[in-house]
Amino acid sequence: MHTTRRRLARACVIVLTTICATAGAAAAEWKPERNVEWVVPTGPGSGVDNTARTLQMIMQTAKLVDAPMSVINKAGGSYGVALNYLAQFNGDGQRLMIQTSTPLSALLTGQINADYFAFTPLANLITEPIAFMVRADSPITSGRDLAARIKADPGTVSIALAAARGNAYHIAAALIARSVGADSRKLKIVVFGSSADAMTALMGGHVDVASATPGAFLQLLEAKKIRIAGIASPRRLHGPLAAVATLKEQGVDVVFDVPRSVIGPKGLSTDQVKYWDGVFQRVIKTPAWKDALEKNQWDEDYMNGAELGKYLKSQHTILKDVLGELGMLKQ
Repeated sequence: MHTTRRRLARACVIVLTTICATAGAAAAEWKPERNVEWVVPTGPGSGVDNTARTLQMIMQTAKLVDAPMSVINKAGGSYGVALNYLAQFNGDGQRLMIQTSTPLSALLTGQINADYFAFTPLANLITEPIAFMVRADSPITSGRDLAARIKADPGTVSIALAAARGNAYHIAAALIARSVGADSRKLKIVVFGSSADAMTALMGGHVDVASATPGAFLQLLEAKKIRIAGIASPRRLHGPLAAVATLKEQGVDVVFDVPRSVIGPKGLSTDQVKYWDGVFQRVIKTPAWKDALEKNQWDEDYMNGAELGKYLKSQHTILKDVLGELGMLKQ
């Protein structure tokens, strides 16, 4: 009888332990319980801003995230303002920052002083081709013409870009200079807070050329207010840009693009990273995301957080080599 009771008691303990363990596991599954804030390191109207707002819309419309979402622009300091802001919220999984390769370049050139690799990589989503455009009435007629003018005197062609010297747009312009044997350090680079501001400067006649991704200029192209001199893409794009020759097609050996990835604050937990990984994997399967890819001429290039972390370190090495050649590394 005593043996039977002991066995029964032992069985009850096992059942209770299993129940408690299961409840504990369920409780450990993290999800945002208050407003999720998208931190955009450029001004409104930029390609980065457009990406953040597109993701916000899809996540809320498709009910992929229950918590409300908002977008906050923290432009300035070559992403330094946004990174300093994000650094205030260690372990806070309710704050996400959308980025390009700009902070990597800014870190190498000394424009920011941040413990960049301590932030939490969450996902890479797309890459965007870089285009060089001029006003419809510009004497610069093509990418070949732009390269020839840079070769003759790189300081006579003003090139607008966002949001920092040494970023992907600047490197693409510098690669044009290098392809024709010109001194890339003499390029006349004019930096703006967003691609929208750079386009405004172009339309106002304050600069000769603007370098941006398609989301920033498609409306102006459709209105025939600008002309695309060339695109630094490995192949022709589709839709309204199908007729635009790549720089490589025009004999200018330049291929370079802009990634769009998401990072979180430092010290995010495994559960927080797992949650966002699941959300982003669902985002890229939605019809709205496919529509956004088509509309914005984005190339999908999804990586999860672990893959993004490795990619960022490899890009840091590549950019270090390129910026070193261009004489832009921090001394």
